[in-house]
Amino acid sequence: MRWTISLLLAVFALSAAPAASAMELQTMPPGQAAGAVRSETGSAPRKHAPRHPFTLLDESAGTAVRAWPGGRVLGTLAGRTPLGTPTWLWAVAFSRNYGWARVVLPWHPNGLTGWVRTRGHRVVHTRIWVQADLSRRRVMLMHGARVVRSFPAAIGAPDSPTPIGRFSVTDPISTGDPSGPYGWYAFGLSGHQPNLPPGWTGGDQLAIHGTNDPASIGTRASAGCLRVSAAALWVLKRALRPGTPVVIHP
Repeated sequence: MRWTISLLLAVFALSAAPAASAMELQTMPPGQAAGAVRSETGSAPRKHAPRHPFTLLDESAGTAVRAWPGGRVLGTLAGRTPLGTPTWLWAVAFSRNYGWARVVLPWHPNGLTGWVRTRGHRVVHTRIWVQADLSRRRVMLMHGARVVRSFPAAIGAPDSPTPIGRFSVTDPISTGDPSGPYGWYAFGLSGHQPNLPPGWTGGDQLAIHGTNDPASIGTRASAGCLRVSAAALWVLKRALRPGTPVVIHP
């Protein structure tokens, strides 16, 4: 689907804003995790080699999110994102009977997880994910522990650092404006910039997107989003789907 640049401006026009919650990455096999929705703000996610395929859940019918399997309802997720993409979630753990999955949520603050039912929902297993290394200013398309392609990226400016943590792709979007500030394509993410500049009205959703300032790629220049080249977007577009894990580490 194609969305105008004006709609993108309202959702993730992040080319100037700061800091974020940090959390430890845990890609866990089924049956090894329990607990309620919480903001995980401990150590930063480690560079890691996943031992198991990632699991993505189709929640395009909408779902209730619970604090623990069968526990109290903490909120609901619509079947589509604000940009109209069907909702897919990254499951990081399962109950022992596989009837419940603990998922990464697109809620505030960054780092929230919760439990949703798996019965009756389509499941996709994948080894494809994205790793962003802020210290190297690179965005890497991964297949398990293997780097498929690595691209230089602009990261958050010193006063608006890119949030670190585990996120997922929520909205693969054609911008409709290849010469605009987001290039021809963008991947909206489940994360948010928590400290927007005074008077900022462009929204707080993080994204991987293009740019009309290619000289900024490889520098600390954005408000938190990851800017890559038009060629990188072509490669990512062929590989990524809603729900694809995106791990950002220092």
